[in-house]
Amino acid sequence: MARSKEAATRKTGVAGWNEAEGTGRRSAQDRGKRTAADRRRRMAVIALVLVCCVGSIICAMPMQERITRGLWFKGGTAQTMTASKELGSDEQSTAVSTIKGRLGAIGLAEYAVDPSGNDSVVIKLPWNLDGKRIAESVGGAGVLEFVRVDEIGDADALTLLNAGAKDVTLKEGTYTPFLSNKDVTSCETTLVSDGVYAVTITFDEKGAETFADVTEELAKDHGAIAIVVDGNVISAPGVSERIEGGQVSISGGFTQEEAGALKAVLDSQQLPTNLKLTDSQDIGPLAGEGTLRGIAIGAAVAAIAVGVAAYVKMRKTGLIVLATELVLAALMLGLMAITSSIEVYVLTITSLICGGLTCACGVCASWLVAHKFLALAKSGKSVRGSSLSAVSDSLKPFALPVACVGVISIVFLFLPMGLLREIGLSVLIGLVASIVAILVFEGPLLRVLATGAMQKDAASWGIVVDVAEAPSASTEAS
Repeated sequence: MARSKEAATRKTGVAGWNEAEGTGRRSAQDRGKRTAADRRRRMAVIALVLVCCVGSIICAMPMQERITRGLWFKGGTAQTMTASKELGSDEQSTAVSTIKGRLGAIGLAEYAVDPSGNDSVVIKLPWNLDGKRIAESVGGAGVLEFVRVDEIGDADALTLLNAGAKDVTLKEGTYTPFLSNKDVTSCETTLVSDGVYAVTITFDEKGAETFADVTEELAKDHGAIAIVVDGNVISAPGVSERIEGGQVSISGGFTQEEAGALKAVLDSQQLPTNLKLTDSQDIGPLAGEGTLRGIAIGAAVAAIAVGVAAYVKMRKTGLIVLATELVLAALMLGLMAITSSIEVYVLTITSLICGGLTCACGVCASWLVAHKFLALAKSGKSVRGSSLSAVSDSLKPFALPVACVGVISIVFLFLPMGLLREIGLSVLIGLVASIVAILVFEGPLLRVLATGAMQKDAASWGIVVDVAEAPSASTEAS
């Protein structure tokens, strides 16, 4: 009977929960403590982000020294490459497009190539590159020839070759190649030893057979083959046996850059003639001295305009968007300065456009979060609950596209094309700054304000409904 009476008086539902926890008042106190602790934690996160922003600004100042600028915003050198004969308009256009392709193939992201006169091409390169060396490496006609050394008629060149000299120039008409570019299907750079590279040539079927026959004949007398590029012997290896397989390595003690330049020249269309360096001079920024300053002022004006528009549309909540913009900009500057210090980032037209577009998307996302918060609050949801849901509800549809863009940007960083690496790094920097600004700053700031200032004066924050928390709101997830 006692057990039945006890079971009959056992409390259920909310009363039972209160009994299990002690009292309703005690549980309310516990919830208040948890809310206060949560508020302190989020304020600490906000403070940490602001400290990072201050550190970023310090790290980026003065910007003209800490953020590496390239050809368009700082200047560089102009290398004039002149042909040995007058070029027609079509030949000059071919030379310009071919050299552009070669510069891109060796990994450069920023350059300009323009025709000059009737026989010259001007190659403009950033200040921090060896412009003369690069111009000379891509200015050759790109003619690859394989010649039997015992059939070279240039006595002076033979003397030098026998003495082990490198980069020997053969007089025109003193030799006849048995293979050339026309017999080559591909060429690749290969690592020979620590820091030393070679270029491996692959012949087509007919070329492979010819090469095998010639090496078999030369092996009888331990002869040699001169590998000639644009009239210069860059390697003359001896032959001791028949070489099958249709491959040969051009080894001249090349660095990775030199091997890459040779590969770019051999892979590209041939120039009408060799271009020789005839003049080199320093040049100022292609975009003009005041262009970057004008862009910075324009970006600041645009940011202020967005902040004003957000305030007009969302009252004080719009100021959160402005604050997020400033945090995003500060983090962006810091990341640009850090990556510049390790010689990875260069401010170019491409990086400026890609980074600017990514940041603009971040600002739009910040606006969406603030707008979603007000929409949830005006629909009758508690202010605190709205602040908890605003970020996830507004950005969830964009999570997959953003993740895809991030992965593609990372992949771009490892590609050999300098332009793609530049795009990938710029977008990645913008994404990181945007994600931190929204998820680690704007979201926590909304939640802190929703449990404080917004409760006291909802109308000034653009909230036009009663903000008193409903009894169930206190149990919403934090």
